[in-house]
Amino acid sequence: MIYKNEKPAILMLKDGRYFQGIGFGASKIITGELVFNTITGAGYNETLTDPSYQGQIVVMTHPLVGNYGVPPWKKDEFGLTKYFESDSIKVSGFVVNECCKNPSHYESVKTLNEFLVEQDIPGIEWIDTRAITKILREEGVQIGLLAVCESGSRPNIEDLKKIVKEAKDPNLRHLASEVSTKEVIKYTPPNPIGTVVILDLGVKYNILRNFLKRNIETIIVPYNYTYDQIMSFNPNGVFISNGPGDPKVYVNPINICKKLINNTIPMFGICLGNQIIGLAAGGTSYKLKYGHRGGNKTVINIDTQKCYITSQNHGFCVRGFEKGGFKEFLKNIDDHSNEGIIHDNKPVFAVQFHPEAAPGPLDSTYLFDKFIKLMEI
Repeated sequence: MIYKNEKPAILMLKDGRYFQGIGFGASKIITGELVFNTITGAGYNETLTDPSYQGQIVVMTHPLVGNYGVPPWKKDEFGLTKYFESDSIKVSGFVVNECCKNPSHYESVKTLNEFLVEQDIPGIEWIDTRAITKILREEGVQIGLLAVCESGSRPNIEDLKKIVKEAKDPNLRHLASEVSTKEVIKYTPPNPIGTVVILDLGVKYNILRNFLKRNIETIIVPYNYTYDQIMSFNPNGVFISNGPGDPKVYVNPINICKKLINNTIPMFGICLGNQIIGLAAGGTSYKLKYGHRGGNKTVINIDTQKCYITSQNHGFCVRGFEKGGFKEFLKNIDDHSNEGIIHDNKPVFAVQFHPEAAPGPLDSTYLFDKFIKLMEI
């Protein structure tokens, strides 16, 4: 039953199956790739603003989301937005079982609903996110539709079926071009010990913080920069960032990585960066059935047998990179997919997960120190 001031909402799959719920956030109709995320009740602000979610409708498996509200757009000591991974929400739509209306946290300045309204993003609650997740696990991620109506109106199911049937897969777009910087941005900490150039395909702010905390001058360049433009900054190393979409689409970054490898330039990649470096090494990419998205993904180092609990957000993986002189040094314990590659004799490596997450008992931020050591600064 929809009450007087509630907004009717529909989450619809590509084949026309749908779930009815209550809308929050913006009142609009959007389409996108329907995926699920298994993080706990914490981390939704970072998820919403992660550029890797561009073009996706995200289903949160945790039953209550928004309980500590949304903090202000406050800057940290480096001039980066302190509590978010970018300067705006990047998901196309947000799906939760329950959206908290009365958050409690001393830094909260707005509710999750107000945040989505402000950013013009639709959300839906009071639907069975367990059932949706089960569908996506069994059938794979798929194109979906989210429609949030104004209160007092009703969705036209037949019209929505036509819209979702014609919806395009966002992975066919050059999604990185939609989230990459449009100009060169330079961050210079006091007394920098070296310089890294970041090829921005959708870089997360926490990655930048990890370089800046280590006194590395960080230069962010657009996705379409050339090898020569990158090297004109005379960097000690080059970082290939995370980002959304199918890695095969990114021909220019792949070619840049080929030249960096051939010229023995220190290079580090995360997530999409891992896939692009793997493709540059002669490997191939493939799409996972339902992806790895969450904060509890288990990764093991093949050589040391040390295990890490990692944060991940990707729908594609890479294999066959061994022909380019690389080997796998990390793998996923659950499905044995690749989680990290390293060159046999050149200062190049990459990981599929996100080591920039806050340090913990099984910390993987040491990978930034590993890269700095390879840069020999």
